[in-house]
Amino acid sequence: MSAVSPRRRILLVNPNTSQVVTAILEKAARCHLPAGADLRCVTAPFGAASIEGPAELAIAAHATLEAIADNTECDAAIIAAFGDPGLEGAREIAPMPVFGLRESGLQAAAKNGRRFGVLTLGPALLPALHSAISEAGIADRCTSVRLLDSSVLQLAEDAGSFARRIAGIVDEMADAGAQAVLLGGAPFSELVATSGLDTRVPVIDGLEEALAEALGATLSVHAQMDDENRPKPHKGISPALSRLLNRGRLSILATER
Repeated sequence: MSAVSPRRRILLVNPNTSQVVTAILEKAARCHLPAGADLRCVTAPFGAASIEGPAELAIAAHATLEAIADNTECDAAIIAAFGDPGLEGAREIAPMPVFGLRESGLQAAAKNGRRFGVLTLGPALLPALHSAISEAGIADRCTSVRLLDSSVLQLAEDAGSFARRIAGIVDEMADAGAQAVLLGGAPFSELVATSGLDTRVPVIDGLEEALAEALGATLSVHAQMDDENRPKPHKGISPALSRLLNRGRLSILATER
């Protein structure tokens, strides 16, 4: 008799505090979720209702780490905001692989040398996006970055009313040389997953790409706390996150020895 494979438990963290956005993410993710996988969706415990600037992104990074610390029994985690708040820190301390919408989406958009464009929200976050594209080594393949004339919450409340406008911008980006367009923002995900867009080039959804990576990821192994190591004290964060920070610190020390 063959062994029964364990069900994969995927944690989906909405780093903003909007339950509407969480519902969108869950609906979209379940469109791509295979049999044998479970999805746990959580909303940031504090922060902004939408992330549209560097300060809100910084707060969201802390909230994301708190959410991950409260769900360490999951097998992989997805940070479901296009700014990937807390991604680097989460990978340092989390006892599971962690993926972000922006990183996964950019990798997919530029796959096999493809030229791509990005359609996103939030002008204040454009410098961080351009830095991410450059750091990924794909700036020479990015034909353009465009902004949709909408806030995150406006798009989340009625994405369908923006479908024709989004498709038109995608086609304009195709005219400018893009062979695919990455839609950068959680509210785009349901539109792509449930209704699609009539465009001349493929549209890439970072959530779908991050979910595929999370489902195929190998579990991480972190060092456990032992009696010879004294935990570093922390102030103003949850006990769960403090434990995870110390566990991640000890994992790094064990690797360096």
